Amino acid sequence: SLEKFFDEKIDKCSKISPLAKEMIESLKEFSLRGGKRIRPILTIFGYKTITSDNNPSVIQAALAVELMESFLLVHDDILDQDDFRRGYYSMHKVYELKAKNLYPNSNTKHFGTSMAIMAGDILAVLGSESITRANFPEELKIKAIDKFNRVVINTVFGEILDVVSELKPEVSEFDIIRVNELKTAIYTIEGPLHIGAILANASQKQLETLTKYAIPLGQAYQIHDDILGMFGDEKKLGKPIGSDLKEGKKTILILKALQLANSKQKQIIMQALGNKSLTQKQIAEVRKIILETGSLDYAKNL
Repeated sequence: SLEKFFDEKIDKCSKISPLAKEMIESLKEFSLRGGKRIRPILTIFGYKTITSDNNPSVIQAALAVELMESFLLVHDDILDQDDFRRGYYSMHKVYELKAKNLYPNSNTKHFGTSMAIMAGDILAVLGSESITRANFPEELKIKAIDKFNRVVINTVFGEILDVVSELKPEVSEFDIIRVNELKTAIYTIEGPLHIGAILANASQKQLETLTKYAIPLGQAYQIHDDILGMFGDEKKLGKPIGSDLKEGKKTILILKALQLANSKQKQIIMQALGNKSLTQKQIAEVRKIILETGSLDYAKNL
């Protein structure tokens, strides 16, 4: 369904200009590259929790949250200065390399960033469009688009808190959990479930029940993601292990390790945190401290 959606767009954009066609082709490649498809599946499940109707249009509507994710990831990779996503180059890096080939005398890094920002903008609009094109009553589609928009805004607020937390000297566990709620739980679990349920004409009480399930699950999902970011398999992750550490992200793992570490261990963590020239040896040292302080067990229990 996602492939068909992009192919239709490629056909239309080819009539605008070769550059427009190339952009949609890049977005198609990025969106079909991989990923777990958790969000669109949850949209379908959200719909099925409310009704037994088997409306195939729910798949069309479910594309919205996958396109939303692609949009947020394209911009997130710029913010985090991550050059890899799902085992290949991030969108800004794809265009930076194209510029090096086609326009070698230009500011290729700036070109890549500029094109990726615009690519993300297009994906955001395509997301809401996939809901408008679905075969549901107009009033339900309006509610679903309103939810889609609020999910994006809350996620961006979470991103703002996350960016600032990297610079703040003191960050609390509450701060981190709040970022996880806004940046992950709402857009990964609650938003998709709600969009599906809204299209099935869910009541406010039913949406609140889904929220009680979605927010803790989304927070747990993010904590587990942070654990994988330090202890996972690089090939499965599709990006380098320790990239959160390099970016200076204060995850639950890092926060708890700093709280429980001795002075020497603290020094090792602080030298690694936000260090763009981080070595594999330093990552291994921080991992060891996370294990020795009990921070890993704490995060798993939480």
